[in-house]
Amino acid sequence: MTVTDVHAHFYPPEYVEVVREVAEQQGRHGEVARAFLEHRIITAVPVFLGALDERLALMDAAGIERQLLSFASLTIWHPDAAMRARLVSSYNDGCSAVVARHPDRFGFLASVPLPFVDEAIHEARRARSLPGFAGYSIPTHIDTRPIDDAAWQPLFATMGETPALVMTHPDGFCAPGALADHGMEWAIGAPFEDTIAAVRLLASGMLDQYPALTWIIPHLGGTLPFLLHRLLWRWKLEAEMLGTADHQGTAIERLLFETANCSPQTLALALQVLPPERIIFGTDFPFVDPRDLSRPVQLVRDAVSADDFAAITHDRIAPYLDAARTTA
Repeated sequence: MTVTDVHAHFYPPEYVEVVREVAEQQGRHGEVARAFLEHRIITAVPVFLGALDERLALMDAAGIERQLLSFASLTIWHPDAAMRARLVSSYNDGCSAVVARHPDRFGFLASVPLPFVDEAIHEARRARSLPGFAGYSIPTHIDTRPIDDAAWQPLFATMGETPALVMTHPDGFCAPGALADHGMEWAIGAPFEDTIAAVRLLASGMLDQYPALTWIIPHLGGTLPFLLHRLLWRWKLEAEMLGTADHQGTAIERLLFETANCSPQTLALALQVLPPERIIFGTDFPFVDPRDLSRPVQLVRDAVSADDFAAITHDRIAPYLDAARTTA
């Protein structure tokens, strides 16, 4: 087995215990904590909250050697910096404890307690010393503020002190209520969140500003494969007509895009539009396939040659993981 899954979610028991404390509190943070504990998908799928033996069995059946564990959604934006930091550190410590039990099968992408920058800087440095650290995970928006907000620059500078992966991940659509019905928030909103984060990274100059950070955009870049050419055309048009910045030369080749999606047609489009050498393997487990990890593996296997399959599922990500282990 040489397949590495860069996009796999897990909520360790250490984190859940702190969430139970927050669920007793009043305010929006308490409501989100209670929603997490009552979430029909999370509570119905054992591998979200534990069941490591079941997770490993599914990985074995699919031929997946290693998963990078990361936070999914329902971020508790607690207004108290100390509690927000405690939530995040309990999450990172819990993921690292899983790696300690199965060092050859797991790594983790550390969370940081934004929007509190000082606490986030402290946790970023602490987390990269933990066993299994493979990089960071950052929401596509930080409590309604964009990922390229100038306030986060000191944190990204700290994260970029050493080479590191950074995965962006949706935390629910950032326009509350706009997609509240018909399952749209996650079916449609989440891919747009991916797209928004990717465009902000490309257009803001952050890729050049923090060269040691390698950003992963999940879900094949969201809607970017479908809209990239329109975006480039619009940038060119507005530069000519309005004098705005033209990002035609923006280095999309600096981003990584992972393969989690629901159809081979979407993967085929991404392979045609995005830089194919920047596509890596991810499953979004256990959201897409809670009881079967073989489908996302087979989807990639059917779409590309054997050499490209090895590159997508392992070879391209391996140097970044080696760098993270050296850093830790």
